[in-house]
Amino acid sequence: MPSSSSKDARARRFVYLPDSHGVFEDPGAVACSLAFLRAHKPDVVICGGDHVDFYALSRFDKDPRRALELQLDLDAGASFVKRVRKAAPNAKLYYLQGNHEARLTRWLFSKAAELVNLRGMNVPSLLGLRQYKCQYVESGALQLGAILFKHGNVVRNRAGYTATGELEREGTSGCSGHTHRIGEVSKTNRGGTYKWVEAGCLCSLRPEYMVGQVPDWQHGLAYGAWAGGRSKRFSLHTAHIIDGKTMYGDKVVSA
Repeated sequence: MPSSSSKDARARRFVYLPDSHGVFEDPGAVACSLAFLRAHKPDVVICGGDHVDFYALSRFDKDPRRALELQLDLDAGASFVKRVRKAAPNAKLYYLQGNHEARLTRWLFSKAAELVNLRGMNVPSLLGLRQYKCQYVESGALQLGAILFKHGNVVRNRAGYTATGELEREGTSGCSGHTHRIGEVSKTNRGGTYKWVEAGCLCSLRPEYMVGQVPDWQHGLAYGAWAGGRSKRFSLHTAHIIDGKTMYGDKVVSA
């Protein structure tokens, strides 16, 4: 997986933006996250994956009204990256592949394998990531300093339980999305002290495909810093976004 190769001892500030899900993004949560970028001024921004939903390519039963909106979904994902770049013009920008981006490859393999190797038939090209100087990480995991950033592939039934599962699986400090919940856990052993956070989501908390349900999801993001060189020092925090607003220090951040 990609790693930070800088020998600069200066700490690097980051923001991790979790699941916005294309056409299902929450405008207020996304706008707040962009305002947070402008306030935090990160050196690195990690788009944590599932910023396109690919609902039309899902193996699940689909609402016919949404089944033909693939281009709108791609446009929403591209717009998300464009807005992130505008809010953080000087940051190094990464986009981690999530399970929803992986729907494209799975669909091609099962329905149109002949198209898999066509130039442009991939997420980075369809979203135009090159023009935003955004690096796509197909593995969905990125080590930067002492922190492992990933989309996430552990799901437990409560916030924080997933963070525990990711920490136990990876054995290092890290940050993930995927569950749409906010949680964190710390652990100390002979190797040191570690922390893992679930960053929440930036999509609708009442998606139309979950009519009548109240999912245990929270809007949010993760932020912090890692020390340069070989240091194991880091800071790793979550910010809850409630009604389109969050806190940064003692200040309210909103669109």
